[in-house]
Formats: sequence, structure tokens, C-alpha cells
Amino acid sequence: MSKTNYTITGKNDGFGAQYQAIMSGIAYCRFKNYNYIHTPFKEIQHNGDIKSLNNFIGIPNLHSENDMNIDITKRYSKEVHLSNNPSIFYTNDTIALLRNYYYTTSKPVIEKVDIAIHIRRGDVNMNTPKRYTSNSYYNKIIKFLNYKYPTYNIVIFSEGNIEDFNELNGNNILFNLNKSIEETFHSFVSAKILVTAKSSFSYSAAILNTNEIYYIDFWHKPLKNWKIISDLSL
Repeated sequence: MSKTNYTITGKNDGFGAQYQAIMSGIAYCRFKNYNYIHTPFKEIQHNGDIKSLNNFIGIPNLHSENDMNIDITKRYSKEVHLSNNPSIFYTNDTIALLRNYYYTTSKPVIEKVDIAIHIRRGDVNMNTPKRYTSNSYYNKIIKFLNYKYPTYNIVIFSEGNIEDFNELNGNNILFNLNKSIEETFHSFVSAKILVTAKSSFSYSAAILNTNEIYYIDFWHKPLKNWKIISDLSL
């Protein structure tokens, strides 16, 4: 009996959300022993270049939608997205597969980052409280990181102007604002320590990062090896 063919398609939001949706589909298919049939990005918000980003994630597109019978089409795998324990789906083998795909294509040359902190801004502000984390809270995180890793540089990745972050203070802080999707994402994947935002963009990068992850809680729950910031004494 042939396996069920499953694909993820139909989202039109940002790169991080769409990449995480694809990751969720691959993870779910491996859990269910389905065939994952990759459907490339068709539309991406936030100035993403579709051709470049389809190449960037490295997931092979072995079949077209026209020559393959798709049994199940989803925008994302809710079983994975809504799981309180996503490590059930993101097993070591599945993460290794996703990382292998990612590194099959060229990546931008980036400067060394010890600690990358993702601060979600742009379309996220105090009027979107479910996605917003204040600068004052990030100051607590920076103070903690400065104490625990006194020799590490801290690079803030975000959008906007440097003046938007005037209240941030601490040692060894650098800013990397308004860079390309590829450069920012790969910096997250490569960092010795990644502090995620309430964002699929840094969440997806955290899945691929082989080092240490500090996670700010939101509706996508952490993998079992991530450190939850709300559990720390900030």
C-alpha cells in the first residue's frame, strides 16, 4: 500500500512563518510515515525574494503539483504547531534532516556572533501585545547574559532606527538593523547563543541552531533542550 502524500502550501505571510510551516509538515510526515512533497514558496511578505529564499532553505523540490497526487494539503501542521511538546515531532533525526537541507545551498558570509538577540519590531509594537516584548524586559535579559557570559559580544537584530533602542544598556552590545532576511537568519542559525523573540523567524532558526537557545515564551512551545527565559532569575 502506497504512503500518504502530504504537502504544505497556501500561506502568504513572512519567511519565518512559511519556513516554520514547512518544517512542521516535514516533522509531521516523519512522525506519521507520510511522504512529504515539497511545494516551494509562492509569495512572501516583508520584501522577501521568492527565488532566493526557495534556494536558501535547500529543501528539494522533486515533484511538481501537477504530476504528483497530493492526498493532504495543509497551510501548516497544527499537530506540530499547537503541540505542548514539539520535540515529539522535532526528533534529533528530523532536525538533522532539516539542517542537512539548509546547508546544501550557499549561505551569506557573516561576522562572528556570540549572542544574537532577536527583537521583533516593524509591524510589532505596544499595540500588538501578544507579539511585543519591551526594551525594559530585554534590559533584564542583557544584564543576565552580561553576567553569565562576560566576554561575549551581544548583537541585537531588529528593524528600525538605532534611536528606537536608546534605553537598552549593557556591555559589548552591537546593533545589526534592517539587514537582509538571509543574512539575519543565518546569523541566528550560526550564533553561539540565540535569544528568540515571539516570532517564527527566530523560532525556525533556533530549530537549526546547534548551540544554546534562550526562548521567550509564546504560542509555539519550546523544544526540550531550550532554556525558557521566564524560568530564569532575571
